[in-house]
Amino acid sequence: MLLPVAAQAADLPGRKSAPVEYVRVCDAYGAGFYWIPGTDTCLKIGGRVRVDSWYTPAKNAVQMRSAGGPAYAGPPGGGNASATFVSANAVDSIGWYARAILTMDARTQSAWGTVQTAMTLRFAAQSGLAQTAPYLGYASGLFANAGTNAPTFIEAAYIRFAGFTIGQAATNFQFLTVFPLHTPWFGSFPGGTRQIAYTASFGSGLSATLALENRGDMPQSGTAGALGFNPWSATAATATGNGPQRLPAVVANVRLDQSWGAAMVSGAVLENTANFATPAVQATTGGTGPMMRKTGWAVGAGLRVNLPMIAAGDHFQGWISYGVGALDYVAFTGINSNLGFTASYLGGFLRADRNMTIYCPSAGCTRPGAEQTGAFNIAGIFTHYWTPSLRSHFFASLVRLTPGTVTRNTDWTNGGLSTVTSWSTQGSLIWSPVRNFDLGVELSYARLSQRLAGFAGGAPTAVPCAPASPMCLANISPGNWTVRMRAERVF
Repeated sequence: MLLPVAAQAADLPGRKSAPVEYVRVCDAYGAGFYWIPGTDTCLKIGGRVRVDSWYTPAKNAVQMRSAGGPAYAGPPGGGNASATFVSANAVDSIGWYARAILTMDARTQSAWGTVQTAMTLRFAAQSGLAQTAPYLGYASGLFANAGTNAPTFIEAAYIRFAGFTIGQAATNFQFLTVFPLHTPWFGSFPGGTRQIAYTASFGSGLSATLALENRGDMPQSGTAGALGFNPWSATAATATGNGPQRLPAVVANVRLDQSWGAAMVSGAVLENTANFATPAVQATTGGTGPMMRKTGWAVGAGLRVNLPMIAAGDHFQGWISYGVGALDYVAFTGINSNLGFTASYLGGFLRADRNMTIYCPSAGCTRPGAEQTGAFNIAGIFTHYWTPSLRSHFFASLVRLTPGTVTRNTDWTNGGLSTVTSWSTQGSLIWSPVRNFDLGVELSYARLSQRLAGFAGGAPTAVPCAPASPMCLANISPGNWTVRMRAERVF
């Protein structure tokens, strides 16, 4: 008896196909994680696209530059350029910035806890003010730019395991979240800082962190100011440039996270260095001049208070800090006026503050000295949700820098800088038509208050400019406003 054809085919030997291994959702670490097939690791891939456009009225400016040195590094003449006037007609007024972010977060469970490996890559294209300030700007003598593609940038690359963070991550000193659109820097570390940190959790939301952070990520620490003249001698003091790194910065914080909000206190200690390049000093010491070493420090405190009684999601954040020789942590952060960023848009009489300034009070410059700059900062942000999809951020800050005694008593034409106060205020309106998609507009205003340090008759004086001088065309205490628009999608 013949079997049906189908039955005969079923009885024939055949090779089994390999089982299909489907990608499975990994819900142990939150939404968006998937098991990597064939491994015990969960991976989340995401990113962000951000497009910014803004307008800032161009202002006249005057910069003091020396040959081969930073701004305010030496007196006019003797190979040094005198005050350089920059007309507003030669300065960009608009800027465009397009940024793409790629993030990867891989986590594996172990007997010692979760092993996390995270990385964030940034790709950007920019033009106008996006290039000229703060990255280039007045201080570099570059005031108008066509568009360029920025190099690929690592924002984060770290491993976390058993309480340790090793790699490039956000500094452990700062507390305040960066909400203002016009302040892209955070603690002078646009991509975080390389570090080795340990965080201990004590339960009930209490934790403490101790970290060694890379001093090379701190622009103000890596460059020293230099006075070309001081009250005791007409001998210039010049630095070789970036100070060599000898020690990392030590940063610590204690943090409390609760249902009502959060609070944190933090501190940082770092070393500022500079080598003298003054010929007289080099002749005395032989070869490179002596290294000047100063210890900088900073302390800060932050507070966040949730305000659901006003509207769901409402909260206030505040921050206050003080330091000496630690401008990167206190005064050049994205959460305040950030003189390194905001001042580039203000125009007027430009400053070049550094953690440390070197000088030479002895005849012939054979007895070099150094002093550090003090800084104070206070800032606050109030976030209000008008509706679940419409919110505003209201921001205000004040930063005050106090250069050392010698710097304040040195004529401005030779590098002297007075005490300066800068404040800024910003307000934004952000609409989120769908989750993780923002359309925002922001209006901000900043003002700087300073005077030109002079040395006449044994006391500092305000130095009036001659009618024909470019100084008469630049505001010593400038102010300016900016309107900025942003579209951002996180996925």
